[in-house]
Amino acid sequence: MEDYLSELAEKSETIKTSTLLELSGISGKELGNFSDTWRTFKSAAKVGILTRLTELAENDVQLDFTPVCKLSLSDPEPIVRKAALDGLWEVQDRTFIQPLIEILINDTDSDVKSSAAIALSSFAQMSQNGKLINRDSAKIFDALIQTIENDKETDKVLSRTLEALGYFSDQRVDQTINQFHHDKNPLLRRSAIFAMGRNANQKWLDMILDDFSDKNPAIRFEALNAVGFLGDESTVPYVIPFTKDPDIQIKLAALTSLGHIGGELAKREILTWIEDHDENIRDVAQNALTDIDFEQDPLGLSFNQ
Repeated sequence: MEDYLSELAEKSETIKTSTLLELSGISGKELGNFSDTWRTFKSAAKVGILTRLTELAENDVQLDFTPVCKLSLSDPEPIVRKAALDGLWEVQDRTFIQPLIEILINDTDSDVKSSAAIALSSFAQMSQNGKLINRDSAKIFDALIQTIENDKETDKVLSRTLEALGYFSDQRVDQTINQFHHDKNPLLRRSAIFAMGRNANQKWLDMILDDFSDKNPAIRFEALNAVGFLGDESTVPYVIPFTKDPDIQIKLAALTSLGHIGGELAKREILTWIEDHDENIRDVAQNALTDIDFEQDPLGLSFNQ
């Protein structure tokens, strides 16, 4: 490890991938030695390394750089703390819950707080799926509500917090979603629609469908995504026209949504795009078709006649 630490210290700007891989699963004395070396790095070098570690972990689920990210959560520079949080957006280790809550509540930088809210979304989803103990769920919920009710909070932080809050079922959540859905700020409206989709409650369906006709394409985009997560096949006829939208992002959102909703009508529409001349459209259509096929036959037991 000493050789790797020396290389990190001397060539932190151009470090080799093979050296970064040595940081996966680092612990104990090695983590302590790394921490001593890490403190000497400039902020830009730390951010560069953390960003590369995040990219490596996204491409290989066996890699674990969470110890390095956790170490960096207390860095004095906001850009380093944010880079560390960006590497924890899918973390499921409950020991991270309290540190993330403290950052969301107490950090002075809005970008850092926003990233903490995103990381907490992973735990909020676990709570929705019954994979988190009640005590942890309550702590996360209370922290999100406290942030939402802070009238001094920035819209960016409120936006990400609302998206995480959408995974919970509570009267206060419903009130908050309704409140922000009527906000004049498109960012907050989009997050309210996002939260409706993650809330997995059909009561939001009519409101989401109304947003299909909004003049703001970003709102329509978010509404298409949300209706996909609600998964009601009766909405397929409303989604299909958007597969022909001139806005490529709207088109892709519609195809993705059809894949989430499923059913024969959605499948027939998706099949018309499988051989499109646009590679992005082909890829999204293929992924949507895969989603439907998996939903119809999750164990892969169907056989061609």
